[in-house]
This record gives sequence, C-alpha cells and structure tokens, in this order.
Amino acid sequence: MVSRALVIGVGVYDDGSHIPGYPTIEASARAYGAALALDPRWGASARSTVLERDEVRTADSVMRALHEAAAAAESAEDTLLVVYVGHGNYWPDVPGGQVHFALGSSRSNEPWTWLSAWYVYRAIRKSRAGLKILIADCCYSNILPYLGPESALPGALGTRSQGTCVLTAVSGQVHSAWALACPNLPSPLDTCTPFSGHLLNVLDQGMPTHSDDLTLGALRAGIGARMGDCGDHPRPRMLLNDAPESASLFTNRARGREPQRPAPTTVAAWVSELLLNGTHRLSELMDRPALAGGAAAQLRLGDDQSRELARSIGRKAGESLSDPHDFVAYWDEFERTTLGRV
Repeated sequence: MVSRALVIGVGVYDDGSHIPGYPTIEASARAYGAALALDPRWGASARSTVLERDEVRTADSVMRALHEAAAAAESAEDTLLVVYVGHGNYWPDVPGGQVHFALGSSRSNEPWTWLSAWYVYRAIRKSRAGLKILIADCCYSNILPYLGPESALPGALGTRSQGTCVLTAVSGQVHSAWALACPNLPSPLDTCTPFSGHLLNVLDQGMPTHSDDLTLGALRAGIGARMGDCGDHPRPRMLLNDAPESASLFTNRARGREPQRPAPTTVAAWVSELLLNGTHRLSELMDRPALAGGAAAQLRLGDDQSRELARSIGRKAGESLSDPHDFVAYWDEFERTTLGRV
C-alpha cells in the first residue's frame, strides 16, 4: 500500500496582498501533520507531507507537490488525502465560476493570482488511488462540486475518478468558514481553525462506540455533532462518489471503547443515532423496515448531511430488503411519514 497525504496550509501572504493572514491556518496544517504521524494507518505505512510556507507561495510549487502525491498512489488499495486550509474565494464572472484557493502570492480580488479548484480536482482525479479525499477548510467550500463524474468540472475522468470524497468546512448557503480559534477545544487544538480543530479533536479523542477504524461516515458524524454541541459553528458537508461511508480513513484512538448500545427502537432515536454515529449500524436498522422508512423520510427533509444519510438508507434498503413484505413495510412508512410532514 502506497497511500499519500498532502497538507496545504496558507496563512501568510505577500505585502500588499490585502488578504488577512491567520496564525490558526498554519497551526492547523502542523496539527494535521502531527495527527497523521501518530496514526498507524498513515505514519507507519504512508508518506504525509505538510508543505512549508515557501512551498505554498505559488501555484507551481503547490501543484508540483500535488501531482507527485497523486502519482505515488498506484492501486485500488491506496488512499490519496489532500487537505487545504486557507482562504477560498468565488468569482461568478470568472469562466466556469469555480472556487479558488489562496496562495502566499495571491492578491485580493485578482483571481488570476489564486489557484482554481479545477487544477486541484484534475490532479486528484488522475491518481490511481482507490480512495481520493479532499478536505477543504476555507470560505466558499460549500460550493465545491463532487470530485467524480457528476462534477461540473471537466478534466481527467474515467474509472480513476471513482471512490472520491469532498469534506468541507461549510455547507448549504453558508459561505464563510471561521478562521478565529475555538476556545472550547483542548490545547494545542485551541490554536487551530474551528473546523480543523474539531476534526483533529475527533481524531485525537476517537469515537468510543465505533470500531478500530474511523470511517468517512463516522468522521462526518463526529465532527458535526461536536461542532453542534460546541456552539454556533457552521455545519460541515460531505460529498461522496462511489466512496462508501464505511470506507476507513483513520485509526480510532478512543480510550476505553464502550460496548455497542442496543439498537434504537423509535424513528427519532434512529435519526439521532445516524446523525451522531453515521451508517455503521444500517444492517441493524434493516431488521426493522418500518423504522428504516420513517428514519429515511425524516432525514430527507434535513440538511446536506441528513439527505445523504437518507440516500444511504434507501440504497441499503434496495440491497437488503429482499422479502416483499419488508420492502412494502419500508415504503409504506416512508410515504406515511413524508405525507404527514408535508
């Protein structure tokens, strides 16, 4: 396995750029590097690179590092992880209207000095890694598209675009990602941006009710729950293309793993379980088709995360509910709950 991780943190800008720098950005990049080095899934068997300040100054140096990391992952067993922390911007009058990432040499309101997401996406897509992840902690990350064929971005598609995930700091119509540190996080994560700090706190603390690995679904659920409990933080967003929520990304470092709780017995309890812990218990939910239908209907009316969970339930129901009575029970409850809420 030749998995690679590349961390790009741009927190310092040239004089006259009129772009504010934040120490939280570089602190976040360093913290990602430290977390990856401690994780057996990454530190022992993969190469993780945190770009230095001079390496994030120009598009050429960033893209050279990105192409090198993407080319190093060569098989379906490999993972390519790219993390960007910094400023994001969006100019609707620029051709394609794509999100742009700030570089050290970028200048405010001069889009040609920024790095277009098109080039980042193209480099990631060209990798042969079976799982490709982009984590974007920046403003306007809510309008970053899928990495796969559904994306509005053209480029290197084909089979190598399969198995992709985009995890962003903001979702819905919230364009601004917070850059000031969250004081509720433990040291040294209280020097990071809120999204990265809470994500890294999930990695550090682990999730006691999960297995040995933290999956994509668990990671999203854990970040969303902890940011929601912390205060008025924007909710993160995750876009998946042929990458299952059950795909493992990090090691679960939870101390004193708790025994798995009994399966919930109500629709409301299942909705809470799925929002908090992701989809790793979907097989148990399928044992109660009516509850599954009700949970899917309720989640379908929620935010991006909730709607993706509803789609996951629907896919699982289509795969596993082979008994016609179970399938009818699922859809009867789905329609009854949906009609009852319209």
